[in-house]
Amino acid sequence: MRVVVCNRLTEYLGIEIVSALLKQAGHTVELVFEPDLLSATFVRKLRLDSASRAARRVVEFRPDVVLFPSEINSFEWCARVGARAKAALPSCVMVHGGFHATSSPEECIAVDGVDALCIGEGDHAVPELVEVLGRGADPTGIANIWWKEADGTVHRNEPRPLIQDLDSLPWPDKSLYYDSLPGLSREYMCVASRGCHWACSFCFYTTLYDVYGREGFVRTRSPEHVIGELEHALATWDPKYIVFHDDIFPTSIKWLREFAPLYTAKIGLPFSCITHPQLVKEDVADLLGSMGCKYVIMGAQTVNESSRADDVINRTESTEDIADAVRRLKAQGIFVLLDHIFGIPGETLDDQESALRFYAESGADVVKPFFMTYFPGTDLTKRAEQEHAAAEGDWDHFMFEGRLSGDDYRPWNLAYSLFPMLGPRGRRVLLDWNLHHRLAPVTSLPGMGNVILFPRLLTGLLGDSDIRPRLYLNYVRTIVGYKLRNRLLP
Repeated sequence: MRVVVCNRLTEYLGIEIVSALLKQAGHTVELVFEPDLLSATFVRKLRLDSASRAARRVVEFRPDVVLFPSEINSFEWCARVGARAKAALPSCVMVHGGFHATSSPEECIAVDGVDALCIGEGDHAVPELVEVLGRGADPTGIANIWWKEADGTVHRNEPRPLIQDLDSLPWPDKSLYYDSLPGLSREYMCVASRGCHWACSFCFYTTLYDVYGREGFVRTRSPEHVIGELEHALATWDPKYIVFHDDIFPTSIKWLREFAPLYTAKIGLPFSCITHPQLVKEDVADLLGSMGCKYVIMGAQTVNESSRADDVINRTESTEDIADAVRRLKAQGIFVLLDHIFGIPGETLDDQESALRFYAESGADVVKPFFMTYFPGTDLTKRAEQEHAAAEGDWDHFMFEGRLSGDDYRPWNLAYSLFPMLGPRGRRVLLDWNLHHRLAPVTSLPGMGNVILFPRLLTGLLGDSDIRPRLYLNYVRTIVGYKLRNRLLP
């Protein structure tokens, strides 16, 4: 069977494993990738019609099946591509998967051009679907698959159990993306585990708990299996930096104690990860530092203890936990980025001022604010709908001038944008002189929502501690080169 993977913006790690399994079964897998760098970020209001171009490229491969890995911010684009490709290739099957398909299946399956959905994990479900279609057999009873007949009848199948032995899966097929975009391999993304121990009410994982429950949800590959993948990456590609893209890394201190010496001895590349404040005990910070961790992202979200309650955002750490985690990581020379949420239900602007002062004193290198986003199916969204509240949000932040980027939050966003340029004394001056409020009106000028990103970009390029700006520029160079080679302009 001829299979095409179609998506935009970046590589999808889950689909790389599906691609590896499909190729093992003898199917061919091609990629239609749309960078959409401009229309998705700084000038997205241009609404460049890359969907039509992507559909034409899909049709050129004459595939039997098209796989669309998507999220809430890309499903509409994927659906437009699928509908246009379907018009030219009526027998081709358009399959959509990802968190959005899982959390909003009824809405997704009703869209024109969507023939099937993969609900939950697709590692075994999608190859089974492709195999069944290749035999001309009945695809209506495959676990995890929702199948739509030509007359609109939908067959809704239950999910199969979660894959507990992640070592049974092959290493991801990185060639799917790296053959066309070799520059992406410099920032090699790897996942050592699946799942999260926590249940933040705003997180899309709470939608998966509805599908699978909590038992056995967190699963981890063996240290040897992860090291094997990374050794293969070193031998095949040109990675300069490893990004552990786990939702929480590590999943346990026991696993990290086994993994750390192997990583140091056999890989030795600098890396980044996402973790949780309650995980960062002294021994975890010591191990991360000894392995060469350079960059850690942690969710802080708020310093209002009431907001952390289980009937608001359900965060279990304390403000002291966050401060201790930052201190321990900084003692290891690790760059720390904290996520913060604007618009948590019940919070006031005074809460934003308290949060800013805490972050300024904590020593965190960067604070990245987001707007509260009500993803479909999350616990928070369900409560908002039950209470008839306005269940609206935006997946964007100020970098993209999202819908909620009104004047209310601009003083604090301005302060966070300036943090990378300011040491402890500079941050104190900023707050004591109230400069973030005095200068906030300037950020309301057209385009300033983008300009406030530049301080971090500048300091990252001039210094060595914040590696993200350089990696982002590598991504831009890779995308521009890909567009030029494939004549994908604008």
